[in-house]
Amino acid sequence: MSSSSTGHSAAFGRTLQFITSIKLQELEKQRLSYQEHAKVLQAADACGNNLIAKVELLLNAVKAWSGSGSVDRQSNLGGKLNLANLSLWLPQAKQDPNFSPGILKGWIDTLETHIRHSMMRFDCAKLFGNLFNEWIASGDSSTALASPADDTNSVGSEKVGRQEMHDQLDRLTSIIFDDATIDISALEDYLSSLFSGEEAKKALEALRDEVKLFQEYLKNETFTTHTVEYIVQGLLASGLMDEAKRATLAEFLENKTVLEEVASVLTMRMASLETWSWPEEGMPIEMRRHLNGKYRWDYISLHSHFNVPHKFYRAFTDPEIIDALLLQHIGISWQVKLKTAFRQILESKAWKNTPLEDDANLISLQLSQVITRRQSIDASRREQRRKDFFLSQLSTSTSKPSTYDDLLDTPGMENPSGPAAIKQKLLRIMATEAQLNSTLHGSHAVVRSDLEWFGPSLPHQSILTVLNFFGVSEEWCSFFQRFLRAPLRFKGDATGSVRTRLRGTPISYALSVVCGEVILFGMDFAVNQKADGLFLYRMHDDLWLWDADPVKCATGWKEMNVYADLVGLKFNANKTGSAWIGTAKPTGLPAGDIRWGFLRFDQTEARFVVDQKDVDLHIVELRRQLASTKSVFGWVNAYNKYMAFFLRNFGGRPATCFGDVHVADIINTIARIQQGLFPDNQGGAAAYLRSVIETRFGITDLPQGYFYLPIRNGGLELRHPMVEMFGLTRIGAGGLGHFERLVKSDEKRYKELKEEWDRGSSGYRGSSNTGSGPFMSLKGYLSLRETWSREWKVCYNDMLCVKELECVQETPVVESFLSQAKTKWNALDWYEQWIVSLYGEEVVKRFGGWEVVDSSLIPLGMVQLFRTSRMKLDE
Repeated sequence: MSSSSTGHSAAFGRTLQFITSIKLQELEKQRLSYQEHAKVLQAADACGNNLIAKVELLLNAVKAWSGSGSVDRQSNLGGKLNLANLSLWLPQAKQDPNFSPGILKGWIDTLETHIRHSMMRFDCAKLFGNLFNEWIASGDSSTALASPADDTNSVGSEKVGRQEMHDQLDRLTSIIFDDATIDISALEDYLSSLFSGEEAKKALEALRDEVKLFQEYLKNETFTTHTVEYIVQGLLASGLMDEAKRATLAEFLENKTVLEEVASVLTMRMASLETWSWPEEGMPIEMRRHLNGKYRWDYISLHSHFNVPHKFYRAFTDPEIIDALLLQHIGISWQVKLKTAFRQILESKAWKNTPLEDDANLISLQLSQVITRRQSIDASRREQRRKDFFLSQLSTSTSKPSTYDDLLDTPGMENPSGPAAIKQKLLRIMATEAQLNSTLHGSHAVVRSDLEWFGPSLPHQSILTVLNFFGVSEEWCSFFQRFLRAPLRFKGDATGSVRTRLRGTPISYALSVVCGEVILFGMDFAVNQKADGLFLYRMHDDLWLWDADPVKCATGWKEMNVYADLVGLKFNANKTGSAWIGTAKPTGLPAGDIRWGFLRFDQTEARFVVDQKDVDLHIVELRRQLASTKSVFGWVNAYNKYMAFFLRNFGGRPATCFGDVHVADIINTIARIQQGLFPDNQGGAAAYLRSVIETRFGITDLPQGYFYLPIRNGGLELRHPMVEMFGLTRIGAGGLGHFERLVKSDEKRYKELKEEWDRGSSGYRGSSNTGSGPFMSLKGYLSLRETWSREWKVCYNDMLCVKELECVQETPVVESFLSQAKTKWNALDWYEQWIVSLYGEEVVKRFGGWEVVDSSLIPLGMVQLFRTSRMKLDE
């Protein structure tokens, strides 16, 4: 990191801390002031039976307070006493001998309760300040507040990391500094043979023409401020930059003059791209820990589901900001162009798809009112593949770059179109296809694998050969080579040696994604061509293929191995496996289980089940990480992110295809995780935090809802991991039941259609009223289920549909205290509505409102930093 960016970050951190300290000091000052103000309760007690005097004393005290929580003359206390009304009624109470003492006592109770609630809110404000100060001092999160000298991840430090990390570092260096030997002629011949057909040659030529035009355009591009904004936003989403440079980039977006200057510099750098190179002193490598207890270096993928989970780091280089911006733009621009160009091959006749039936015209004529090829399962599959799984890591737009990062605390992991969401969609498709093929064909096979050390082991010669084959010029290949052959030095290495990378790609660069996806497109096309149109579902180097015919899967797997050998890649045996249903063990499929996250495909049950042994290993790791936190907020941050990680790797919110049994499995597993984490606390996470706060800060009797209350309202924002599962609409049996019911109705439907045809119904003859021949056979009709039938498509899509959450109804009581907090019910998301409905009344009873700390005095900048900061993990 440059000294300027470090200093800038430190200044930013000090400023944020200063602002936070002012707000927290103001909170404490008002708390102490209100303690004195609340002594009116003692004075009221001294009034004895003089109820009028008590009311007047208390009312004046409530009106006199002008700090946080102050009220005006129109305010309602406790939702039942309006102060303006009270001012009108008080003279009557003084003069009217018939006035009820019970009413006076009720007023007194309301006024005293308001004062006590205010005292409780100030006590809670003090707790809030203590918790935030504890978090800032703890170092539990990697934020802009961290000291630049805090280099706890230095390789040279003997205290950092476990032995596994050092072993994997040795393995990494043995790969990236060892050049791979590739038979370039054999690879070129193989690629030429893949594109030897007439249609494939046309598609290849069109691709090369587009690439030729594009690379000339890109070289002469002029940057604008809008372009720079897109680049900065893409970098912030990538996870490449450290916290200090992320803060600097974020400030770029607020200063148009800076954006103009950066645009000018980038235009000059692009014009002289042939002279670009990495700094001679080498790129420092920063180690970042994978949150689920894995160490990862670049795209390392050594995780074994069969043993204790390995600890992974990812090795991030730390580029200067201008270099990072330039490389981001070049990488995203190439991504968009290549994805567009390769999609044209996908949509061309060169790409093998389900062939059109010989009698397609007759089918269309006889079944035009109920069936169409464009509204079929097959059509849905093609659209899914094109949209979500074909070169999914390449961006489709320079303004909305794709990201690939499965780190648990990556910014934006909740993105519905992000990598985690697409992986869950893949799971739903796999589960649905297994049930569909079992129902219609009586068999199903699936193969899963990934490439071992994919990023670090990618041979540079393979990348450059494939790029050149697809039309990338020598000039641009030279640039790619300079990018790949980066000089590297490890932080903390006492020797300070700089070594040139000879293999692999650096992590989180857009250009690295280009290199990986171009290589793997060759595998995609090879499987399609050699396995009779089989589609290789892919999320980066996570590889999946399935079909009703196990032979096609075996053929596809064989071709994947052929291609991997040619480009110098190796499959990860620990993450390779296969499964089959309704058939004897097929030949040619790889050994091993089919796994997705914490799920394992059970061939006996023909569905994905939770792998409890794998969960147990991660409970141990999570317990250790939670124990290493030094602050309550740090603990909550870690807990929330780990719980989200668990849920994401259970498949997220279940779709119809999983059935209620899967929902029950998840609920039971989450309950078991809670029991494993908190064996001594029957109340789970909230009970544990309650005991910690009591021990550290002496605060007792906090209501349950306080722990789940959003930070903006003064709570801890603890996330309840079970809530969404309980809120799901009932799925039913799911799975085979849906498809089996449709099978039973098919024959009946066929008879109805045939009878209408035989009667000469114009609705099924078409407007020309031609084609009076015999209606198709039952076998022919049934063969159209996947390729033509709308009914089967509807059922298929329903199986993929994520179940909706049941609406939580707002009650008058909830409406009342939300109104008091100036919050609208519809402004809350579903989870917040559940929490406020379930726990809100208890919170209001204790604190007098849903807002337990005045939001104007909460340091919102720190709250946002808390939510987005990365965790510091215990090594």
